Amino acid sequence: MDPTEHTDLPEYERSLRMVERRRLATGFAKQIAITTAPFLDRPFADCRVVDIGCGYGYTALELAGMCREVVGIEPNAALATEANALAQEGGADNFTFRVQGIGEFGHGPDSGAFDVAVLDNVLEHLDDQPDALERIASCLRPGGVAYILVPNRWWPIEAHYSLPFLAWLPLPLANRYLRRSGRGNDYTDASYAPSYLRMRKLLAQRPELEAHFTVPGDVSLAEGGGSTLYSAGVSALRRFPALWAISKAFLVVAVKKPA
Repeated sequence: MDPTEHTDLPEYERSLRMVERRRLATGFAKQIAITTAPFLDRPFADCRVVDIGCGYGYTALELAGMCREVVGIEPNAALATEANALAQEGGADNFTFRVQGIGEFGHGPDSGAFDVAVLDNVLEHLDDQPDALERIASCLRPGGVAYILVPNRWWPIEAHYSLPFLAWLPLPLANRYLRRSGRGNDYTDASYAPSYLRMRKLLAQRPELEAHFTVPGDVSLAEGGGSTLYSAGVSALRRFPALWAISKAFLVVAVKKPA
């Protein structure tokens, strides 16, 4: 599927750089496995994983080759069509896919059903973030782990449209800026990226989760991970955790405490 040909996709998905996701999916999946492994009480290969907001399903399909089972959920119909096709094409019998929003997930049969929950660059699209984190906590078994990657609102270059200071603006001004740039019309869907303090507050509301801001388990697998600047930034975060406040993104691994 060519993202530039589908007007029902989110605007930020129509840029050509999003096509790179398929090429990068193997590295993303390996990063998830490597980063969560030290926090898990069982091998990643034995885990049941849910990829929430799995998009095209590229990373979910790669994860299926590394763990016991993967469930991908995605609410956008256009992305869901691609993910369903990919699941059939990949022939992974341990990968299932649901057309579902996070507001329909996490309770009932999903409660305590997963060892790992992945929320990779999804939280910034959710307007009810407290509810999303409650559902993530609910879907994990005790000892299960959430992998949450989200852009920092105060990073100067916005993550989806690559426009300077877009995320800093009130939404009406952000929409005007976006339209004048020619890159989109409505910033609402991508406008919920948290600040560091906001992220800490959200996590504090879930006392059943022991949350850790952490660096990638394998820096070389991260986008830009081979650069000297990226390596220096990771080293600085390890030594001075207060620098998370000005990090480009937040990577949180949260472990569900025993009941």
